[in-house]
Amino acid sequence: MQIILGGMVLKTTEKPDSVQHGGGQMLAINTFPSGNVSIQNFGSTYREISWNGWFEGVDAMERMYQIGNMRQKGEAIDFVTEAYTQKVVIQEFQPEHRTNFFIPFTITLQRIVQITKQTPNEAVDKTVEAIKTEAEQKQEQNAESQNYMVKAGDTLSKIAKNHYGNANEWDKIYQANKDKLTSPHKIQIGQELVLP
Repeated sequence: MQIILGGMVLKTTEKPDSVQHGGGQMLAINTFPSGNVSIQNFGSTYREISWNGWFEGVDAMERMYQIGNMRQKGEAIDFVTEAYTQKVVIQEFQPEHRTNFFIPFTITLQRIVQITKQTPNEAVDKTVEAIKTEAEQKQEQNAESQNYMVKAGDTLSKIAKNHYGNANEWDKIYQANKDKLTSPHKIQIGQELVLP
């Protein structure tokens, strides 16, 4: 049986003796006290393809590096037999470097239906977008904020009652003005406060 892994034709000592097929279903099973059972199906799962082999000959090291690089990239590759082609990812590749001409290994492939991989640029773009959104929200909050000049007889509770209709909202004013106030009980006439 001819087997090609990621474009690399495997030699006799590198190929699996057999390829496992089939799989199961990913299920969420809930059993209720009444004896009823609720089952939610999340789709098919596939058995992994796993085997032991060895690289031998003058190109053993080069072939080991080639499969090692495929594993490191973590991208979907084709596992091709004479009967079918299956998309896989190399889940594990464990070579045992004994000599440059004889390298036993264990390999495990995970069959995939779809793979999603975020590139570093996509991750950075998403982070920048999140920071930008956060900054825009702060700008909107600041735009909605009003300034208030403290008058004789004012307390944070009284200002909150007049501004928000609820005296218990005094802490909101205090938190927005912590840079100006040493205590929520010490406000001064003529002091300018931000009312968020």
